Amino acid sequence: MIRKVPKHITLILNETDTIFLLDLPSCIVPRDTPEGEASQVDNQLYDYLTTGKGRNRKVSSIGVQTIPVLLKTRHTQPIHYEFSDNSTFASNWEMYDTYKQKEFEETQDEYAYESDVTLDEEVVENDHQLKEEVSLEQLRKTQQEKELEALTVNENFFNAALVIERLLANNCYNEEQKHFKGILERDSDPVIKYNYKLELLWTFCNDDTRSRCVTGISFNSLSEDIIAVGYGKYYFIDRKSTGIVMIWNIKNPKQPEREYYFKHSVTSLAFSLKNPNYLAVGFYNGNLRVIDVSKRDLVLLGDDCVTSFEPVWDVLWFEQDGHEYFLACFGDGRICKYHFYDMQMEFVQIMRVEKVEGKLKGLKALRLFEGNQVSSSRHASVVRLCLHAGDPLLYFVATTEGVIHKCTPNYCTQHKGMFKAHEGAIHAIKFSPFIDKLFATCGDDFQECVWIEGIDEPLITSRYCMEPVLDVEWSPSHSTILVSLRGMDVFLWDFQRKVYSPQSQTKSPTNSRNTVCRFTAGGRCLLIGDVDGNVHVFAVSGLPMAAFFQKNLFLQSVKSILATNTEMMVKLGKLEAQKWI
Repeated sequence: MIRKVPKHITLILNETDTIFLLDLPSCIVPRDTPEGEASQVDNQLYDYLTTGKGRNRKVSSIGVQTIPVLLKTRHTQPIHYEFSDNSTFASNWEMYDTYKQKEFEETQDEYAYESDVTLDEEVVENDHQLKEEVSLEQLRKTQQEKELEALTVNENFFNAALVIERLLANNCYNEEQKHFKGILERDSDPVIKYNYKLELLWTFCNDDTRSRCVTGISFNSLSEDIIAVGYGKYYFIDRKSTGIVMIWNIKNPKQPEREYYFKHSVTSLAFSLKNPNYLAVGFYNGNLRVIDVSKRDLVLLGDDCVTSFEPVWDVLWFEQDGHEYFLACFGDGRICKYHFYDMQMEFVQIMRVEKVEGKLKGLKALRLFEGNQVSSSRHASVVRLCLHAGDPLLYFVATTEGVIHKCTPNYCTQHKGMFKAHEGAIHAIKFSPFIDKLFATCGDDFQECVWIEGIDEPLITSRYCMEPVLDVEWSPSHSTILVSLRGMDVFLWDFQRKVYSPQSQTKSPTNSRNTVCRFTAGGRCLLIGDVDGNVHVFAVSGLPMAAFFQKNLFLQSVKSILATNTEMMVKLGKLEAQKWI
């Protein structure tokens, strides 16, 4: 397939470092300088020794020995030790006395320990702090049991056990961990084959995560090896309504390094950008908390339980004026802006999304006839937030009505625009990492759409099967590759090849419905969460070589897809002429 040469090629010319092949310093110095005066003195001394009176000095040509170089100083010389002979005799009486002395010392230690326990009992009885049964149980424990109890609260013991677990896990997952970090490539076939396959590396799960839905995955902003996973419920009738937040590390795929348990289901979570140990967690009952993941125990840095009683569906961190804030959207349409500083969390409600009435631009869909029914609420539920890739002060809001609102945190209770994206609830909005104006959406109407700002209609629409699309994700290494989740299957699309069918279809290893997908920063691995509490880590292989001009490749692929749609081609050409994209 012949590709057109790009219209513009950017060349960056940088000055290289100067390389000296030969350097002959000058032996001439100015006369009226300190260097010149010193050189003149040396010249006069040379003339005196060669042609002047100094040449008549007495010299003799004899052989002499040079001073040897000392390789060691006196301080490094070894100290001279004096040795002496000595002897002793060990009889039965001496061994008996030594044994008795050792037994006496142990008896004294036990007596001192019993004295301390007696004093502790007197203090407890006087202060009435502990019950009599507890003190008796404490007294009945052996010394070994008490040492084990002290060991279970020792932080150094847990850190040592953490390192040992990582070393043991490395014995089993050495090659998989190397591939995750990009050190080892799994493709050893010299023949290039574009097979677009997902190979399972490992699965993050344990007994506590079973039958709990994975509701959120967030990579740490400092280290991609650390992954936060939130667990809650997927179906409304699920009995296990408690929530868990686990911090996993690729160095130990079998056990989480942090576990935090909550009374309510976790619905969303996100790591802070400036403080990698801060994690914002949203819950099903409307609570919002900020926890410190550097501590093994649960440490709450901020807690908000009065904003709303509806679920916190999404949390988004962003920076503004040198400070870090985060947005939270709720099921009753509220969008709140939080400022977290000095262990205090302040919030302000910046918007409440209302239900849209009338005709909207965007997806052409039929309106439902409501008759004389009166809605119980005039506010739409906000389910997703997405920060604009090109403008940090612009974010998109997705609702259960399938409408996307363009908003900014600087203007409260207002939006800059809105359009119809899906006929049902929207599950994800993801911007392309290569084109600022390009983003993808998915929803309950069984389709995923690719949009570009400036055109009210989607560029690409895919309705491959009658399954709701729960999440989409752009590849960080290829501008034309998109991943979508439909039921138990993971679909990998490449718009450069074809758009009517995916390049690969991978079923869940546990035959569970998938909910969340996240690419790693390099695009080598893909994380998939499901409703049964499993987070599968797949290796993405068989992809074509990444293009140098990723933006041009995507635009050429879209033009080939829209070759029969002349109206859309004209709109896309106008955006290119205006340098909008």
